[in-house]
Amino acid sequence: MDSQEGICLSQQLSQVRLANPQNTTDSSTDWTVRALRDDLPCMSLSQAQSGFQDRKMEGEELLGEGDCSQDYVLCTPDFITPVDQFCIDFDSSKENVPAIGSLAAMTPMRTKRPRPDMLPVLLASAKKAGTAVQSTSTNEMLEFHGEGLVMPEKNSELESVDLFPQNTRARLSALRRRVQSPTCLKNPFLPESEEVALTQRRKTPGLQGSYVGGSGLSRYRDDFHEIQEVGRGCFSRVFKTVNRIDGCFYAVKRSHRQLKLDSERKEALTEVQALAAIGAHRNIVRYHTAWFENDYLYIQTELCECNLSEMRAEGKLSVEKSLIDVLWQITQALAVVHSCGLAHLDVKPDNIYFTNGTFKLGDFGRATRLDGTITIEEGDSRYASLEIINDDYSDLHKADIFALGATMYELSRGLPLPSSGTQFQAIRHGKLNLLPGYSTPYQNLLKDMMNPDPGARPSAEELLKHHIFKKVTGGTEK
Repeated sequence: MDSQEGICLSQQLSQVRLANPQNTTDSSTDWTVRALRDDLPCMSLSQAQSGFQDRKMEGEELLGEGDCSQDYVLCTPDFITPVDQFCIDFDSSKENVPAIGSLAAMTPMRTKRPRPDMLPVLLASAKKAGTAVQSTSTNEMLEFHGEGLVMPEKNSELESVDLFPQNTRARLSALRRRVQSPTCLKNPFLPESEEVALTQRRKTPGLQGSYVGGSGLSRYRDDFHEIQEVGRGCFSRVFKTVNRIDGCFYAVKRSHRQLKLDSERKEALTEVQALAAIGAHRNIVRYHTAWFENDYLYIQTELCECNLSEMRAEGKLSVEKSLIDVLWQITQALAVVHSCGLAHLDVKPDNIYFTNGTFKLGDFGRATRLDGTITIEEGDSRYASLEIINDDYSDLHKADIFALGATMYELSRGLPLPSSGTQFQAIRHGKLNLLPGYSTPYQNLLKDMMNPDPGARPSAEELLKHHIFKKVTGGTEK
């Protein structure tokens, strides 16, 4: 019989089942296998059945009771037993029939230990395919778990490689977006004695990138949940966020555009370095941390309720007492800033914030040193003093006093200050309009703060000693 008839026989035999499987003994569990083991070269289904009956007549008990014609019947296909289970070559001898392997041998192994000489090849293939690379301390051997590559903890080549998404395309995209934050070797706002020495500067390895979060994509998305945008300026946007770890609300400021040049990064870091040098103060917006991500600068600060411009629009600053309270608290902030050797140079209603009954000075993006050793960037011209407009930077701390006086003058009159024209020039020369409804001492104090001569203006420390603040301080000087 040819091979085609053998295949047909195997398909027919796979459709035979026991009518009473409970009466089947261990010695006759499968007569089809016994028939295949005979030396007969080939046989049809009828021949196999007749041979089976002849064996039964010779005394070989294949069944417990009953006739074969009654116990064995043709039935519907058995969907449990595979059809190709007995598809073997009947023309070959039984010695050439391959044995059926065990289930344990047929199960693919999920953990393999490659040879040590295969380590460079595996590393190259893993990097080329973008395979997720992790480090473990429980095993110092290289292992494969499924498609993941596991490296020992002491492998210096992979120490700084973070865990990336399983998707290869997203993983490669995350690698391209990894931008290392520049190492700040010197904070220009700190005293010379507090600068980091060259011997103490950490050398950054070339393979090490900036922290981009546990998912390998974004530290901002991993650590914060963005709620809404609360502010927008010329250089950045501010978002109200909640930290996923401590559950507190924070303001996160992000630059509008990517900062690829070193000069751009240095300018953007002005606010971060100034806030870090000043430290914590109740009347200064608290700084937490900052980082570069995908060439954008992120700055995390405390979240405030609103600024003075918004409060003025709501009519909450129309009373002289409330304005004196604002003046007292922001003057304390300027006193601390000036004592650190810094000048703000951008004091205005938009940069004075309110939260929990406290007014805070923020946005130190234009901050500079009082000695003029840092490039000076002028702030809003509506609040700039005459000497700043004329590029005279000899009394920078007095320029902040003028800006604060102009801010209080704008809040008192209820109208924005002009940015040009005759009225703009009149204000720079100390010609202020009368403010109906406000006391004479208050108006005189504003005139002193906006004096055209910076030497005639009071300093922040002198301003705090003015008698107008006795009502705020309860008769005691702070």
